[in-house]
Amino acid sequence: MSEEIYKWIDGYQLSRQKKNISRDFSDAVPLAEILKMHFPKLVDLHNYTPKNSVSQKLINWSTLQRKVLSKLRMNLSKGTMEELARAEPGAVEKVLSQVKYIIERYQREKEEDEESVYVIEGIDDAGSGNVLPIKMKQGSKVSDQKIVPADIFNDMLKSLDEKEQIVNELRLKLDHWEKLVSIKDQRIADLEGEIKRLTIEKRISSNSEYF
Repeated sequence: MSEEIYKWIDGYQLSRQKKNISRDFSDAVPLAEILKMHFPKLVDLHNYTPKNSVSQKLINWSTLQRKVLSKLRMNLSKGTMEELARAEPGAVEKVLSQVKYIIERYQREKEEDEESVYVIEGIDDAGSGNVLPIKMKQGSKVSDQKIVPADIFNDMLKSLDEKEQIVNELRLKLDHWEKLVSIKDQRIADLEGEIKRLTIEKRISSNSEYF
């Protein structure tokens, strides 16, 4: 199984030269790069930078688990992530085996989808010729449905993905502005505290001079 995993990894062009798989993958960066190739919408490589300390590597793994692996229905325990961050022998091979299975399953499903037509309810063809009316039998019931050829459906998905990307970019900008506002509020609070401290010191100084 390990040799199969090594051969599979060799098929990817990664940002770092492959030397020791346990150490190479200990900060999660190469795995993030692989997942980015297959699930580009899920992975933002800016979240994963090379790390040296175990604690920093754990942050990368926790981020990957929360933002990517959980959405692929893959869950790494805290113990497993610690083993990966410490580059313990055999740990990464087990994880890569699961990832390989998920990717290959996704590729099979994608190929099957590309050869299919899709049933869409409540759609109006408006004379476009892209939507075809059909009748579907479910048990003793026959219902009117409409199907869309795979290429048309894929174009629709692409359009939705582009809109989702725009929404995500706007969310990132919003997060950035919220952080700036938070920093500004904290700065104002610090200045107010400093003013209050100086005011108290001035009063104390004035009272001392009086007596």
